Amino acid sequence: MKLFWTILICICFAFAAGLPAAADARPNIVILFVDDMGYSDIGCFGGEIETPNLDKLAANGVRFTQFYNTSRCCPSRAALLTGLYSHEAGIGMMVYRSNGIGYLGRLNDKCVTFGEVMRDAGYRTMMTGKWHAGHNPESRPEVRGFDKFTGVYLHIDSYWKVLRNCDVWRDGKLFIKAQETPKNPYKPDEEFYTTDFFTDAALDYIDEAAADKSKPFLLHVCYNVPHFPLETPDHLIEKYRGKYMKGWDVLRREKLERMKKMGIVPETQKLPNVKGFKNVNSFGVETEVLPKWESVSEEDKKELDFRRAMYAGQIDRLDWNVGRIVERLKKQGVLDNTLIMFFSDNGCSGELGLYGMNWKKFTSANYADWRKKGGWSISQGQCWASYSNAPFRKYKKFVHEGGIASPFIAHWPRGIKEPGRISSKQFFHLIDIMPTLCEAAGATYPKTYKERTVSPARGISMLPMIKSAETSAGARTVYWQHENHAAIREGDWKLVTVNDRSGDHWELYNLSADRSESEDLAGKNPERVDRLKKNWIKWAHDVNAMPFPETRKRR
Repeated sequence: MKLFWTILICICFAFAAGLPAAADARPNIVILFVDDMGYSDIGCFGGEIETPNLDKLAANGVRFTQFYNTSRCCPSRAALLTGLYSHEAGIGMMVYRSNGIGYLGRLNDKCVTFGEVMRDAGYRTMMTGKWHAGHNPESRPEVRGFDKFTGVYLHIDSYWKVLRNCDVWRDGKLFIKAQETPKNPYKPDEEFYTTDFFTDAALDYIDEAAADKSKPFLLHVCYNVPHFPLETPDHLIEKYRGKYMKGWDVLRREKLERMKKMGIVPETQKLPNVKGFKNVNSFGVETEVLPKWESVSEEDKKELDFRRAMYAGQIDRLDWNVGRIVERLKKQGVLDNTLIMFFSDNGCSGELGLYGMNWKKFTSANYADWRKKGGWSISQGQCWASYSNAPFRKYKKFVHEGGIASPFIAHWPRGIKEPGRISSKQFFHLIDIMPTLCEAAGATYPKTYKERTVSPARGISMLPMIKSAETSAGARTVYWQHENHAAIREGDWKLVTVNDRSGDHWELYNLSADRSESEDLAGKNPERVDRLKKNWIKWAHDVNAMPFPETRKRR
């Protein structure tokens, strides 16, 4: 009898050893990160551009109307990846040179990325697209926590070709070298287009990950869309041409009414009143007072319509690719337990000038000559950017609401109660993604990593608010600094600098009543201004955010 039980136990163990490991019940995570997209460009945030796939995610998920970035590409990536303010992570500015401890131009050794944290928690970590958080070998995604990477270490600034020094890499090896006519290895017979290519790589990774259901995955897709240059499949340009001949004055008002009906903004929301604000940016162009559409010539109206149509087509194509990702998750049977998050790295860009780069030089008439020029060829300019960021003031690089407010969508069928909700009471920031991922994955944010001391994470988890409308994160304070712009938000009060080289001109707004930042209350609240200003200076000192004279004095 004893021999019988011994044989039976051995058979059971042998049988169990041959079975696949039990499935991990934790959610897969897909982070969709876009570049220079305005707050209200997409349909589910009031935009006129056709985005049915993003709209469907929103209808079956949650929209957060008060989500913030850092106002610029590289700093936003640093904050997103690490859960720290960008200066604490070493990237207070861009990545092309080092300018001191808060501006190293790469992720420092005092931070960890969510790739590192999630991989240590048992996740397969994958990324496609634009890294732009340090291009030296020790700073690349392959050594900062990502098992798989297909993309570009630096900027991209072209959709049709691979720019010089911006080769495409795959898992540490050169995949597509810089060239004028690259081929998409997944679709060699089709015209290369970055948005499609990065999605193809993402689909490849989803298929690979789905083959091993014992291990959840994190997929980070960093699109360069809709960053300039305006480069769009021709049929999509034609789809949108003529839709913008009403002009930005009328279209902004129409968009605001749609946003009110949706519940994206309150019924009392107004467009910015910029009378008296005439701040000159670094290009010598006024950033507040835009020309009236009726004052523009008919010829120029058609060219402005053309540029905006190109921009709209880029986002239309993005949405189509988002649909491809969702469909592949569904096909692989993992969509229900996948937390998808979608947001932008900064507000829409107003570069360069009112009507955009190379105005009058690159037109619809000579389009064939510059269609694939790339680089700093063409942009939509400040007038259309003000429409993309409506109903807020300013654009990318600034820390007024138009520069830092992002649409945010979360979708997770298994985890979200009351899908279709709009969350508008609580504000969040890129630093909150790290604690959100940690909570979703059951991961622990480390105090040390590879024998290095790690800076404490700054953010709060969004997961309770993603799951249920009944929760609240409570009062908090968040800070910004970029170039010569700075801000602090404490509850509904926001103190923000204009583009003033002295660093001592501050505006104060109550965002609960005036998120368009039209009525400066600084003169009526000197004590609040002084207190918030002192708090900002202390924070700037603590995180090594520099260039204000008062901050330097504190050192």
